[in-house]
Amino acid sequence: MRIALIMSHADRAMGGATRELHFLRTLREQGAEVAAFRIHAGADIEEEEYLDGAVTATFLPEDLPAEAVPHRKVSTALVEALRAYAPDIVLFKGLNYAINAFVAGRMPGQRYGFIVGGAVTDTVLAGARFVFGEYDEQLSTHFAGFLGEGRGFVLPKYIDLELSRPPRPAVIDYDIANVGNFHEKRKNQQALLPLAGEFSLLLAGGGKPDKAVFGAAIASGRVHCPGRLDHAALFPLLHRSRIMVHSSTMDGLPRAMVEGMACGLPVVAYRDTVRGGLEHGVQGFLVTPEEMPDTVRRLLGDAALVERMGRAARAHVEATHGVPAIQAAARRFLSFLRQDR
Repeated sequence: MRIALIMSHADRAMGGATRELHFLRTLREQGAEVAAFRIHAGADIEEEEYLDGAVTATFLPEDLPAEAVPHRKVSTALVEALRAYAPDIVLFKGLNYAINAFVAGRMPGQRYGFIVGGAVTDTVLAGARFVFGEYDEQLSTHFAGFLGEGRGFVLPKYIDLELSRPPRPAVIDYDIANVGNFHEKRKNQQALLPLAGEFSLLLAGGGKPDKAVFGAAIASGRVHCPGRLDHAALFPLLHRSRIMVHSSTMDGLPRAMVEGMACGLPVVAYRDTVRGGLEHGVQGFLVTPEEMPDTVRRLLGDAALVERMGRAARAHVEATHGVPAIQAAARRFLSFLRQDR
């Protein structure tokens, strides 16, 4: 069986595709042929190997004149490469990208499915054979038909379970951790500033915090903004934090939230943003924006609860995310494909 992954978001990098690469490698180890394809801004067709040569990704030029927004880019070269590869199955990573309909329209009869990466709608979703969601509640809410027919699956997040393992005992520098860039308003870190008078905050992420909004809090020493960090630098800071508060107003299952849980932090998030991925009251709390401040205060005021929820959060990630969970998902998927003829 020949399986092709299309990373629908145009980019030359594959750093955000570690989960998908491990997924493909496992499919290959189980006897499938696999390949990845992605649009990039270069004029040439380029190939690169990942995971010690287990997966090859082909980067193909975008059609000109090119759209500025990655969601709208298409590539005739990608379609031609895909036809030459002749896959039995195509996986689109990401919904609501123009390349999805572009491929489906030019390869009628091609069997395909989706890996959810934020958006939950697509013009060619109705023709999909399967959908991988981020968590069960998302599938039951947005993809109930796929789930009911046994064609809805969860694809776990990639997390380095060893690098994220919490040290015991932990040394605490921050009460509240938040990970998210300062480029997007939806990350909403300013919602945490009213808590800075009572608690120390770690706000990690790329971009420059708006001085008019964050300047006074940073100057007070109560808010630390270390910028964008790789996992080797970020995880030790999360280990020195007590809880994570995810203030984003629009997300699927945020990778940052899973990373916080892996580092042993209870998570407080908005329930209208994150509708699952943790058990409310067990690994953290899913609340309204109005409930968030008092929930954080109550949690931080109970050291035993922080400890108990932190251990539960780590155990949840060990059971449901990371490479072993991705490998198990790949094996289940291949069994499904072999029966779905």
